[in-house]
Amino acid sequence: MIKKNIQHILIGSMLCMSTVGCSDSFFDTGNSSVVTPDDIEEIEKNDPEALVKIVQPMLLGMYTYMTSLQNGHGDFGHMSYVHLSDMMSDEIAMHTAGSGWFTFDYGLDYWGAQYTRPYYYWNFYFSMINNANELINKISLSTDNKELQAILGQAYALRGFSYFMLMQMYQQTYVGNESAKGCPIYITLQEGESIPSRAPLSAVMSRIESDFETSLRYLEGWSRPSKIHVNYDVAAGLYARVCLVKNDWGKAIEYSRIARRNTPIYTSEELKSEGFNNINSKEWMWGADITAETTTIFASFFSFICSYDAGYGGAVGAYRKIDAKLFDTMSESDVRRSQFKDPNGSYSGEELVFPNYTNLKFKKVSNWEADYLYMRSSEMLLIEAEALAHQGNNAEAATVLGELMRHRDASWSQSSVSAEAVYGQRRLELWGEGFGLWDKLRLGKGIERNYSGSNHLGQYKFNVVPKSWFMHYQIPLSEIDNNQYINSGDQNPSPYQSDKQY
Repeated sequence: MIKKNIQHILIGSMLCMSTVGCSDSFFDTGNSSVVTPDDIEEIEKNDPEALVKIVQPMLLGMYTYMTSLQNGHGDFGHMSYVHLSDMMSDEIAMHTAGSGWFTFDYGLDYWGAQYTRPYYYWNFYFSMINNANELINKISLSTDNKELQAILGQAYALRGFSYFMLMQMYQQTYVGNESAKGCPIYITLQEGESIPSRAPLSAVMSRIESDFETSLRYLEGWSRPSKIHVNYDVAAGLYARVCLVKNDWGKAIEYSRIARRNTPIYTSEELKSEGFNNINSKEWMWGADITAETTTIFASFFSFICSYDAGYGGAVGAYRKIDAKLFDTMSESDVRRSQFKDPNGSYSGEELVFPNYTNLKFKKVSNWEADYLYMRSSEMLLIEAEALAHQGNNAEAATVLGELMRHRDASWSQSSVSAEAVYGQRRLELWGEGFGLWDKLRLGKGIERNYSGSNHLGQYKFNVVPKSWFMHYQIPLSEIDNNQYINSGDQNPSPYQSDKQY
């Protein structure tokens, strides 16, 4: 990890030099492009717009990196980890093993330190952290330039988000495990000392919270050019996710309300016509705009999730289906039933050949240019409702949830709801959007695929007990080999086979 940090600093500097022609004086402070606070302040004072031109491409590079092909068809950036969250739960039932991509995730067989997935995941989010640090290191934290503040705000949000993704996958959930070993914490020289060992979850959580609080301070009042950028509302939404994991219900309510204040939810008719493939859609708060230049075609989220295209989840036959038991929780009047092939429905055309329960939610866009969804307003409403219910404010939770349900199920009428009831609606509303595993972990739930009438695939029809290490990764071997501060004694335990119950 230490060697990797230096490598990314050098790569980032070369990229900057090749794209915008940075001034020589900017890099005269050392062979790894580390600049002192005095150097930064001098550059900003003399020519802040030149500094903006240097760091803006670096920020855009981070957003591009999130959608870039990494290592094979099952590793296409952030959305591959969004998809594995659902594949590693009981939200999605695979129809066939297909070409094998995501099959090991579905089988919860990728946990070992020697496997590629723990390394790819670790490397991806630490690369995001390294790139965020590279940005933060080039801007004075006391800058009063609004564009530089906005860039800092986004870098802090992306760094906090990356630490959040790491802490969930490599350790048991935060509450009750605050002193357990998390992940290293790397920050800039401007900010203080890094922790290259496995910092306790409490320290990781403190860093995440600090990053989002700093991000919100820098982003306040800034208007973003497009939805690919994290703005104040999105940063608040990401922070609300963190607060759910921390069981900080008050802040979860506060920040989810802030996050959704400017973004309405779909009506029932809008939802039925929505393809979950267009960043300009009404509910979308944050996403990636996939174009002819950025599409990764077969190696993409839509290749696996879309039933209508030539990808793995379509023509190849590895259809993604909703769990039958989850589908049956919907009433006949729930409009979300239209997002899946109903066993009692009537179909024509290509939908006629789809297996029952097949996903119809994510629709095809020609030339593989379907956009990626990272956050939408319904999620924020569900966070608020769940947090209220956890507080014991069940009537108020029902009022908030009712804002959604009047557009989803005309028969729904509740004056009081529990957190479990909100979670049930969350599973239906956000199906396929990447919350399956993360919700299991934070709520202490197991995985249930082995039941009468299960539509899960053959050997993957098993149950997993809550808090099983099958639902987490071990620290990759490459990290143990290359980081002198982490050794085999710091490794996560192996899961016991008894955790899978067939």
